[in-house]
Amino acid sequence: MLFDLDGTLVDSAPDITISLNLMLEELSISSCSLAQARDWMGNGAGRLIKRALTGQVDGEPSAGLFQRAHKLFLEFYVQHICEESMIFPGVVEGLNQLRDRSCVLALITNKPRVFVPQLLQTLKLDDYFACVSCGDDLPVNKPDPMQLYKVMEGLGFQASQALMVGDSASDINAAKAANVTSFCLRYGYHQGKGVDALGADYIIDSVTEIADNIQQAA
Repeated sequence: MLFDLDGTLVDSAPDITISLNLMLEELSISSCSLAQARDWMGNGAGRLIKRALTGQVDGEPSAGLFQRAHKLFLEFYVQHICEESMIFPGVVEGLNQLRDRSCVLALITNKPRVFVPQLLQTLKLDDYFACVSCGDDLPVNKPDPMQLYKVMEGLGFQASQALMVGDSASDINAAKAANVTSFCLRYGYHQGKGVDALGADYIIDSVTEIADNIQQAA
């Protein structure tokens, strides 16, 4: 079971928004709303920062501005990593159900590794995962399938034995590229797209629904 983190297991948007706005204030740029930050999330910290700087999904700020903003965001987010972030309802119950069925759980996130251990430890999610792949562990991240390939190879599983659980186009497209069956949650960060349009194999309301659908998905 390959899980995304932000928007799938954890609602981290409030703390990310706080950190983005501290960054923007330092740069004398207009602040962003929580709703905007939710729509911008899902493609890693670098793209998130570029979207906040430009207000555009595919915006490209100057290299100098981006480098300064990136440094500021990292500094602020480390300080505010888990003040308002919380686990989505049903996540712990669902993970326990899967673990009780002897499923091997792995985490594949575009979040830089500097943030991940602290967040998982604070929310007491760190003991669930046999493998954690972060956004800066490899040259590319989701929607590129390389993270999925590396995790499956490291754990000794084929694509036909794996399921990807996420909330965004990045997760679903990575699963498609890796020929892995995908579950998409109705909540989370859909990057401004309707969840039904993301092309997941299964759409679910809660992580608790996965255990009962494993046999069908397989």
